[in-house]
Amino acid sequence: MADGTRDGKGRYTRTLTTAARDAEAAALRARGRTFQQIADELGFASRAKAYEAVQRAFAAIPSEQVEEARRLDLERLDRLIEYHSAIMEREHVTVSHGRVITREAGVERDKDGIERLDMDGKPIPVTEDVLDDGPGQASAREVRALIERRAKIIGYEAPARTRIEVITEDAVEAEMAELARKIALNDARQARPADTGAA
Repeated sequence: MADGTRDGKGRYTRTLTTAARDAEAAALRARGRTFQQIADELGFASRAKAYEAVQRAFAAIPSEQVEEARRLDLERLDRLIEYHSAIMEREHVTVSHGRVITREAGVERDKDGIERLDMDGKPIPVTEDVLDDGPGQASAREVRALIERRAKIIGYEAPARTRIEVITEDAVEAEMAELARKIALNDARQARPADTGAA
């Protein structure tokens, strides 16, 4: 599905319909939907197309609203970082089939260090919970990803090296024509009925 109609030079332009759909995609994103969920709900061909729609919507709104959306994203990220950091700091026991796994850690002793015995005259074992590092490790990965995302929003990551090149108008037109060709080819594939029969 194309994101607009062609102008006199064969380039795509946004229509009121596509602009409204872009805005709806941005609203869904602001409510926490994933790009795949947005694509499924609004009929985009892929989550990449849904992402592009959200970016177009953000580019079209005033800078104050962009800043507010950025602030809300940062607040959500901070809450998630706080949540996963708390998981990292807690101890987690190992559970199997609904039961906490324990191991022997010695025997009971009295205040003089003498082993306590049970009714059969055997030492009374002392057990301890087996700890599970899995939840903490999973949360550590989440925190790392969230911090990286936060850094991109704020913009304090080290700048990437860029290559400066001069792009002529002819090169831009050629690139846009090629992109239009690919979109048309993709649209044709999307419109082609699925093969329902076997040879």
